Amino acid sequence: MATFFFKTLVITISCIIIWRQFVNKLIKILVTSQKGGVGKSTISANLAAYFSSVVSKKTCLVDFDHQATSGQWVKKATPLGIKCRTVDLPNSRGSGITLLTAKEFIRKTEAGSDVLVSDLTWTDVLPPEFLFGFNLILVPSSLSRVELNSTLEFVNRFSYIFNSKMRKPPKLVIVPSRVDNLNTYHKIFSNSFSSGFFLSPPVLYSPDAHEYFCKEFFIFSKNNKIKENFNAFGKSILDLAVYEQNTVPKNKHETLTKKVSGSILDRFRAIRNSTPNQEVRKAANEEIVEKKEKSKSSIPFFLRR
Repeated sequence: MATFFFKTLVITISCIIIWRQFVNKLIKILVTSQKGGVGKSTISANLAAYFSSVVSKKTCLVDFDHQATSGQWVKKATPLGIKCRTVDLPNSRGSGITLLTAKEFIRKTEAGSDVLVSDLTWTDVLPPEFLFGFNLILVPSSLSRVELNSTLEFVNRFSYIFNSKMRKPPKLVIVPSRVDNLNTYHKIFSNSFSSGFFLSPPVLYSPDAHEYFCKEFFIFSKNNKIKENFNAFGKSILDLAVYEQNTVPKNKHETLTKKVSGSILDRFRAIRNSTPNQEVRKAANEEIVEKKEKSKSSIPFFLRR
């Protein structure tokens, strides 16, 4: 009887391990920013279309934004079999209810899918642990100082999530969006971002982009520039997701994402310091140092780098 019980236990554990490996093959992507108008919905809808049509993956989209822009786009454009849910989170009912609602809709939507894309304007009602539920966190930002500053604040505030050694951290991907000048893009982004996170190919700006809304996806565009650009972006996200899934830490203390640290602040400082006005440069530096110190003081000492 004991032998039979032991064999049954071994088989059960083996099945659980295999099942977990299978479940973990689901690619979960969150497109988020604490700022509106940065291109989250455009990227979310078209990325879902890329995975569904180009890569032939069973894809689902969860749109957490109140206006449900990406959800409308997917539902009204060329049908691609993308499972889509729009969710108006109950933010007024507290973080616990909001988190449970978000997780429940994700769980129901992702069933039977290969790829999940979520569109969310970040709200602090959601606890930071929500980010652990995804493989990739995509944060779009244009070249404007306002959006760069917002991205800086977001990255710095949640750096302990992307650096976590206690849980497998999601990979952070900065997405240059609505870029209209590749020379400017290379000057600002390529020289300012490094190994703290991943920098995707830019999503180019097109004055005709609004005409695609709810009608067509970029991957089907007759404009080869738009089509090829988004295909290149989609492939980079796919390659990173596959790499993330197939990379296993050598030990439980090794993280898959390289450290996101104060050096990011230095690189953003370089952007701000591009102005020749010495007073502006000094004020920018003092502001960033102040933000850095406030952020460090809010993180428990055992999570600090």
